[in-house]
Amino acid sequence: MMKKTIAFAALGGALVYVATTALPASAAIKCQGRDQWNSAADGWISSPYCEDKLVAYVSGYPFEGPYGVRKNPSVKAEACRFAGSDIRIRDICAGHLPEDDSSRRR
Repeated sequence: MMKKTIAFAALGGALVYVATTALPASAAIKCQGRDQWNSAADGWISSPYCEDKLVAYVSGYPFEGPYGVRKNPSVKAEACRFAGSDIRIRDICAGHLPEDDSSRRR
Protein backbone atom coordinates (compact mmCIF):
# COMPACT_ATOMS: atom_id res chain seq x y z
CA MET A 1 0.00 0.00 0.00
CA MET A 2 2.83 2.40 0.87
CA LYS A 3 4.53 1.80 -2.49
CA LYS A 4 1.32 2.65 -4.38
CA THR A 5 0.91 5.90 -2.42
CA ILE A 6 4.47 6.96 -3.18
CA ALA A 7 4.04 6.04 -6.85
CA PHE A 8 0.81 8.05 -7.15
CA ALA A 9 2.39 11.01 -5.36
CA ALA A 10 5.37 10.92 -7.71
CA LEU A 11 3.11 10.63 -10.75
CA GLY A 12 0.96 13.53 -9.50
CA GLY A 13 4.03 15.66 -8.90
CA ALA A 14 5.32 14.92 -12.39
CA LEU A 15 1.98 15.86 -13.94
CA VAL A 16 1.86 19.15 -12.02
CA TYR A 17 5.42 19.93 -13.11
CA VAL A 18 4.65 19.24 -16.79
CA ALA A 19 1.43 21.28 -16.69
CA THR A 20 3.08 24.33 -15.11
CA THR A 21 6.19 24.36 -17.28
CA ALA A 22 4.26 24.07 -20.55
CA LEU A 23 2.05 27.13 -20.00
CA PRO A 24 4.47 30.13 -20.06
CA ALA A 25 5.51 29.54 -23.69
CA SER A 26 2.08 30.65 -24.91
CA ALA A 27 2.12 33.76 -22.69
CA ALA A 28 4.88 35.48 -24.68
CA ILE A 29 4.12 38.93 -26.07
CA LYS A 30 3.64 38.78 -29.84
CA CYS A 31 4.73 41.85 -31.79
CA GLN A 32 4.17 42.71 -35.42
CA GLY A 33 6.07 45.93 -36.06
CA ARG A 34 4.76 48.39 -33.47
CA ASP A 35 1.58 46.41 -32.78
CA GLN A 36 0.95 43.80 -30.08
CA TRP A 37 -1.56 40.97 -30.30
CA ASN A 38 -4.39 41.49 -27.81
CA SER A 39 -6.49 38.38 -27.34
CA ALA A 40 -9.20 40.27 -25.43
CA ALA A 41 -9.71 42.63 -28.38
CA ASP A 42 -9.01 39.81 -30.84
CA GLY A 43 -6.74 42.08 -32.83
CA TRP A 44 -3.52 44.07 -33.02
CA ILE A 45 -3.09 47.22 -30.93
CA SER A 46 -0.21 49.68 -30.71
CA SER A 47 1.87 49.23 -27.55
CA PRO A 48 4.94 50.94 -26.04
CA TYR A 49 6.60 47.52 -25.55
CA CYS A 50 6.48 46.68 -29.27
CA GLU A 51 7.41 50.25 -30.24
CA ASP A 52 10.56 49.99 -28.10
CA LYS A 53 11.31 46.61 -29.64
CA LEU A 54 11.01 48.13 -33.12
CA VAL A 55 13.33 51.04 -32.19
CA ALA A 56 15.89 48.52 -30.89
CA TYR A 57 15.61 46.42 -34.05
CA VAL A 58 15.95 49.34 -36.49
CA SER A 59 18.79 51.05 -34.60
CA GLY A 60 20.70 47.90 -33.68
CA TYR A 61 20.74 48.76 -29.97
CA PRO A 62 19.99 46.05 -27.40
CA PHE A 63 16.36 45.72 -26.27
CA GLU A 64 16.75 44.28 -22.75
CA GLY A 65 19.24 44.72 -19.95
CA PRO A 66 20.40 47.79 -18.05
CA TYR A 67 21.69 49.39 -21.25
CA GLY A 68 18.74 48.39 -23.40
CA VAL A 69 16.12 50.51 -25.15
CA ARG A 70 13.28 49.10 -23.01
CA LYS A 71 14.94 49.61 -19.61
CA ASN A 72 16.77 52.90 -20.09
CA PRO A 73 15.14 56.04 -21.56
CA SER A 74 18.57 57.55 -22.28
CA VAL A 75 19.46 54.58 -24.46
CA LYS A 76 16.15 54.94 -26.29
CA ALA A 77 16.90 58.63 -26.92
CA GLU A 78 20.37 57.72 -28.21
CA ALA A 79 18.94 54.99 -30.46
CA CYS A 80 16.45 57.52 -31.83
CA ARG A 81 19.19 60.04 -32.53
CA PHE A 82 21.12 57.30 -34.33
CA ALA A 83 18.33 55.88 -36.50
CA GLY A 84 15.34 58.15 -35.92
CA SER A 85 15.30 59.41 -39.48
CA ASP A 86 14.21 55.91 -40.59
CA ILE A 87 10.58 56.12 -41.70
CA ARG A 88 9.62 53.04 -39.62
CA ILE A 89 10.40 54.74 -36.30
CA ARG A 90 10.32 58.47 -37.05
CA ASP A 91 7.03 59.10 -35.24
CA ILE A 92 8.01 56.87 -32.29
CA CYS A 93 11.18 58.93 -31.87
CA ALA A 94 9.42 62.30 -32.04
CA GLY A 95 10.94 64.53 -29.40
CA HIS A 96 14.28 62.71 -29.37
CA LEU A 97 15.49 63.89 -32.78
CA PRO A 98 17.84 66.87 -33.16
CA GLU A 99 15.37 68.69 -35.44
CA ASP A 100 12.72 68.39 -32.69
CA ASP A 101 14.75 70.53 -30.28
CA SER A 102 12.59 73.62 -29.82
CA SER A 103 15.26 75.50 -27.84
CA ARG A 104 17.13 76.31 -31.08
CA ARG A 105 14.06 77.72 -32.79
CA ARG A 106 13.34 81.41 -32.40
